[in-house]
Amino acid sequence: MLKKVSLPLLTALLLWASSAPAITTLDPVVVTATRTATPLSEIASSVTVISAGEIEEKQQATVLDVLRSVPGISIFSNGNQGAATTISLRGTDNKHTLVLIDGIEFRDAATLGGGPQLENLTTDDIERIEIVRGAQSVLYGSDAIGGVINIITRKGGETPHAYVTVEGGSYNTRHGNFGFSTGNDLFKLALSASIFDTDGYSAANEKNGNTEEDGYNNTNLSLKAGLTPGDAFELNLTLRATDAEYDYDDGFDYLTYLTMDSDASQESEDLFGRVEGVFHLLDDRLQLTAGAAVTDTSRTISGDYPADYDGKVTKYDLLGTLRLNSRHTLTAGVETEKEDADIATASSTTRGSSRTSAVFLQDQFVAGDFITTAGVRHDEHGEFGGHTTWSLAPAYTIQATGTRLKGSIGTGFRAPSINELYGSPALYDWGTVVYSYLNGNTDLKPEESFSWDIGFEQLLIDGKLIFGLSYFNNDIDNYIKNTLTSIESDEGVTTMTYQTVNIAELKTSGIEADVEWYPSELVTVKLNYTYTDSRKDDDSRKARLPLHHAAISVDLYPTEKLQLNANASYSSERDDGAVAETLDAYTLVNLAAAYQLTDNIKLFGRIDNLFDEDYEEVAGYGTAGLSGYAGVKVTY
Repeated sequence: MLKKVSLPLLTALLLWASSAPAITTLDPVVVTATRTATPLSEIASSVTVISAGEIEEKQQATVLDVLRSVPGISIFSNGNQGAATTISLRGTDNKHTLVLIDGIEFRDAATLGGGPQLENLTTDDIERIEIVRGAQSVLYGSDAIGGVINIITRKGGETPHAYVTVEGGSYNTRHGNFGFSTGNDLFKLALSASIFDTDGYSAANEKNGNTEEDGYNNTNLSLKAGLTPGDAFELNLTLRATDAEYDYDDGFDYLTYLTMDSDASQESEDLFGRVEGVFHLLDDRLQLTAGAAVTDTSRTISGDYPADYDGKVTKYDLLGTLRLNSRHTLTAGVETEKEDADIATASSTTRGSSRTSAVFLQDQFVAGDFITTAGVRHDEHGEFGGHTTWSLAPAYTIQATGTRLKGSIGTGFRAPSINELYGSPALYDWGTVVYSYLNGNTDLKPEESFSWDIGFEQLLIDGKLIFGLSYFNNDIDNYIKNTLTSIESDEGVTTMTYQTVNIAELKTSGIEADVEWYPSELVTVKLNYTYTDSRKDDDSRKARLPLHHAAISVDLYPTEKLQLNANASYSSERDDGAVAETLDAYTLVNLAAAYQLTDNIKLFGRIDNLFDEDYEEVAGYGTAGLSGYAGVKVTY
């Protein structure tokens, strides 16, 4: 049905727009790939930039919604809104992707792997998201083997600005957001507050007889302030707090190994902030930034098997950038980081901490059409000693044909998390039938990676059509995984015990292709395709990871006041891994529309999962069906 309905419609829309006036594409400035403001055309790494405008046109409420259509990224959610969710960047694990919010590491030191927890991040105050694919350990250290996702929020402007957004829709969903910003030459301030509440749907898939609704609510507060007393110095402060609670299902069918309805809930509290001083010296050729950041996370599980997961990451850093001349820009940094984790259940407690210090150096070299970025880093870990990583990313532009050749190569390093070293009491609790525990392993070795990619970008039709193609390859040695070590049964109760171990390696490789087409000022078309093959040392494929993933988005501007968006994504079939089940392939289609009623009032609405596709990202867990939402945004 999808092909019969959407393909002719899409073709007609594109033909209608092809005769309209030409437009000029922009070269966005990116900070994540080099830690300095650099035009995207001068970066060889694989980068995707998503603007606030793109997010608003699709009406994507959460960061996870945005990332689902990014090349190289796969997402797996355990059911309803707010449920535990993991991401895979170029076939690596959740723990291999570093997530930053305004330069602050957003991860939970108490979770398995110590990776990011993105399920509670909304898009309300986001200015843009930068995704850098491939190992970024030289600039960001441990946890950046797969890449970096940098979320940059809005800051205060020169004039006062305020907005209020109210939205409602399916599953009794209510969403409200307020933002205010102001500023002058001396001081800038941005504030944001949002509330998201929904009755939800069953986290355990309804097709297996589960009918209980699992709700979710989320409150976000953020503050961003800057003080500039003169041309040579500025002081910046970022604070963010999140309080979220969601109901989930942890019942377990011992015969099918599928999740069933139960009364369980989790409350999450995240508080993080950063303060930094920035010095501008030598006519602004030298910039020094000294900063301190804290990420404090808390997870409280209620129900038959209560547990508390508390994590804290404290970081101090000094970063310097020097423009030596028109060809060389040097970036050097020193940083130290401490992680603390406290995991408690009714029967036991796990506590641990770790500390890492590092120094790094990078050179950005530009010589006409040739650019290259080279860097080296040394980490000193309190438990695992010293590790040195390096990277090289060259690119060359052939002006005559509009062709840009690029590649990158480098190494990565990831120390075991506190959870992997010391274990997790009652990692999973599956009702009264099965208990599962994770024993830590203090003999673990750090994971080490070797990554490379090569590709090109081609400009066509006077820059209105941009085509990119890349091949990537990652080898992760000493890959850490959980291995079943024992199964014991007593009076109908089965206890399964796991332990973290190093296996030989994890290999990932694949192809990323993307197209951007700007046929006129009235239409923008973006599509991408990713092929990912991720295998462990026994040649088995990584669970839940689709071999093929594709996405397309079409933005239409029929009038000055009307915006339309149609987007679709496809994921191929894949094995779940946790159960002997192959998850079916699926295609999702979403529509969105917005109308600028007055200069200050915008009406908007969207339909998600237009064809009511029944699909699973994780076996046994439900997903949203056909749903609709509408709202209004008032600005001042």
